[in-house]
Amino acid sequence: MKFQLWFLIMVALLSGCGDRIDPVISTIYLEEGDRAAQRRQAIPELYAHYQNSAKDREAYEVISKKNGRFIINYVPGLELLTLCGDPGSGWSRQFANVSDDVLKILVNEKVTFDDLEIHGSFGSKLDSLLISKTPIYRVRTNGSPSL
Repeated sequence: MKFQLWFLIMVALLSGCGDRIDPVISTIYLEEGDRAAQRRQAIPELYAHYQNSAKDREAYEVISKKNGRFIINYVPGLELLTLCGDPGSGWSRQFANVSDDVLKILVNEKVTFDDLEIHGSFGSKLDSLLISKTPIYRVRTNGSPSL
């Protein structure tokens, strides 16, 4: 009886140690490469992740687990692309009317995470495609954008 009680307590404690994963969010984690490389591959990885999926989730995201320190989250049903450039500091930018066609254009134009987060303006056809706004939609994520 003591062993069973001890076992249940250990299972309960260990289950609280892991990251909570929201099953309606499809997340991939980048672990390889330096900060610049991870931020360059964020949008192509997100686009590929979404295109290769069953398209049955509420949101798709790419999270840097190491150097890149970012979250990029895409909600296709609402056509929202939301960025967090420094986990723990909250969401930084949100773009409206982002279809998967717009994501493809971003990939083809080689737009990086930093281009979207820092610059936000491109002086090109992207300016008419990307409508930047202060994040207002409460984004569901498997990351930690806020403390």
